[in-house]
Amino acid sequence: MKKTRKSRSKVPDQIAVSIILICLTMVFCKGGNNHSAGLLNSGSPHGSGTTSRDGADTIELHWPKYISLRDYLKPFIQADTIVNEIILPMENAETTPRARILFPAKKILSIKDVYLEKEYYEHKDWEVRGREIVLTKNSLIPFLHENDLLFKEERVGFSQPAKESSHYVLFSEGALFPSYQLAVTYIPDRTNSSFPSILGQKENSLSGTLGKLKRGEPLKIVFYGNSIEAGGNSSGYLGVKPYMPNWPQLVIYNLRMNYLSEISYKNQSKGGMMAKWGMENADERVANENPDLVVIAFGMNDGTFSVPVNDFISQIEEIMRIAKVRNPMCEFLLVTPMLANPMAIQSKMQEDYRQPLWKLANEHVAIADVTNWHKWLLDYKSYQDMTGNNINHPNDYLARWYAHLVSAILIPGSMKEK
Repeated sequence: MKKTRKSRSKVPDQIAVSIILICLTMVFCKGGNNHSAGLLNSGSPHGSGTTSRDGADTIELHWPKYISLRDYLKPFIQADTIVNEIILPMENAETTPRARILFPAKKILSIKDVYLEKEYYEHKDWEVRGREIVLTKNSLIPFLHENDLLFKEERVGFSQPAKESSHYVLFSEGALFPSYQLAVTYIPDRTNSSFPSILGQKENSLSGTLGKLKRGEPLKIVFYGNSIEAGGNSSGYLGVKPYMPNWPQLVIYNLRMNYLSEISYKNQSKGGMMAKWGMENADERVANENPDLVVIAFGMNDGTFSVPVNDFISQIEEIMRIAKVRNPMCEFLLVTPMLANPMAIQSKMQEDYRQPLWKLANEHVAIADVTNWHKWLLDYKSYQDMTGNNINHPNDYLARWYAHLVSAILIPGSMKEK
């Protein structure tokens, strides 16, 4: 049974009931690969294509029945309406269950479960107080207690070691966290706001790629990273409503909406991998594809295993060197990693790679600074609002930030740097 204001059963009881719903995977960013060129399913502009998770075809997941990718690709910091921002209500010893949305709300339009199946109603289930969504006394909305996130006794299959000695953090790759999360759609109040309104990259970056796009010439992109790039834990990757595609697919969709070019792609990411693996396999998985642009996004697992900064940067540089042997005109977009849960043992050196990666930037190497934006978001929202596994994977909300930041570089003028 989930916790609501009427039921304060502990998380282990909820686990016992819902265990059949949860499919566990590896702790360290593990996921599928082997994405072929093309995009998505009905509703995608400029043709169609396929994608896969561990070889399984996901072309028929039918996201258009549930969501609009046009809405999902409007940057949160600019959108007139925030669509399906994710929150997870939390209770502690001092406060009743509540969660924070990113912006103050002029008006809450809807609050639903993340599967967009059940709607909850103002006054009956929740009230809004500034940026807080506060559960009412008789609310049916499930919630967690802060003590559920960090504890001393191991919960087999539902915990991982914490940074704090002899402690564990709550963990699941399946239905556990989505079952407590909510999707909030609202009109933000941006008056007197000190929030940034632009994000992206300096001008004159990726001149070759942008030149092809502006001229309508064909463009091929290779995405190269770990399970975050393969899709973990987007709803489409998990095979649950609303079936949002992974963030590389969101980028491709956005490009096809904004340019006339024939844009092909291949996602060569593989779960659990680090930049060393990327370097060792760059000839086969990247250079052989002869891409015009390579989006490289390692760092999460490297940070967890404390790969020295100089080694990590050298491996990224070698990936780029190998790709350019066959196509000297190839350009690169480097994505800094999201942060791991600061309570989890996986949280180590991820942020250390950010500034050294920026030093690689030039006319043909751009940076999508997810690290910086995720750190900024954590000033306003909880880690649990933005994760699918409570360790090191984004949910649909944070995956959309990946897509927004990469799109800001490839579609300049619509979104610029914070």
